[in-house]
Amino acid sequence: MDDAQALFAWACDPEVTRYLRFPSHEDIGDSRKVIERWMAEATKPPFFHWAITIRTTKEVVGSIGIDVQSPHDNRGEVGYCLARHVWNQGYATESLQAVLDFGLQVAGFHRIEACHSVLNPASGKVMQKAGMRFEAGPLHHYYRSDALGYQDTLMYTVFSDTF
Repeated sequence: MDDAQALFAWACDPEVTRYLRFPSHEDIGDSRKVIERWMAEATKPPFFHWAITIRTTKEVVGSIGIDVQSPHDNRGEVGYCLARHVWNQGYATESLQAVLDFGLQVAGFHRIEACHSVLNPASGKVMQKAGMRFEAGPLHHYYRSDALGYQDTLMYTVFSDTF
């Protein structure tokens, strides 16, 4: 709960949440509710969600997680979000690489996928730099952004036997 203010700092920014599946947070209470949900979900494994911090200052600047899409197929979907003041500094790529490594080597995922809006190519560059490969798209209206409505997306994947 100590990270609620940090979460609110980026989750209230419409530029940060533009392509995401949740609306910008209106107040700190929205951020507290998200953290409460994460804390509750963490008591029921498997749950994979982390804060992204700057190593030298310990400032929380984002979040990243893997949602289990199919336990039978060992398939998950990764998603991430970063505060605007740390965009283009390598934090997303470094975090994504670490989470993919954990997901494939430790958590036992066989396939991890990620999608980004065709309007947000920077996210696709992060996925490529982290070692993910383009698999499909554009997928018509594959997910809904609260800010922009249904989005065409590009899908990237990584597999345990090729990572």
